[in-house]
Amino acid sequence: MVRWVKRIAAIASSLFLFAFFFCGHPGIAIVGGMMNLIWALDEKLTPRIRRFLRPWVLVFNTAFSAYGVLADGLAILALFLVGSSLLSWNAGFFLERWGETSVTIRYQYLRRIGSLIGFGLFAGLSALVLEGHLMGSFLPAFLLMLAAGILWLQVISKALKSENPG
Repeated sequence: MVRWVKRIAAIASSLFLFAFFFCGHPGIAIVGGMMNLIWALDEKLTPRIRRFLRPWVLVFNTAFSAYGVLADGLAILALFLVGSSLLSWNAGFFLERWGETSVTIRYQYLRRIGSLIGFGLFAGLSALVLEGHLMGSFLPAFLLMLAAGILWLQVISKALKSENPG
């Protein structure tokens, strides 16, 4: 399940980067899109190339999304690109470190990473609405910020409950 989440997130990153092609940045679309598609099927690569590729995918996706926003691209596109890129990178890291874990732990990981990605997307969307990049009134932005805050409090409270004292 985690492997498919990683693949889908990498393909989504590739599609978000391909959307920069329509914003007038074909180089970003081609290089980043191909790199993410290779990352989606990295099981075919040797472990040495995989370890080398994983951090560079994250670095290039972050740099391409920042460049796209600074070059008058769509900020919402960069927000979803960063979210899918972080999800793909984190799932790849999980598979490398704990690939042979039980199904219960995998589902627990997916729930936690899903809540963190949701928190980031809600916070980012509310920031875009409040900045004026997206059209919206105060109420939807406030509700997005409230949802992000609730998710953040849930993540923190679960982490504090599961922490061993001493």
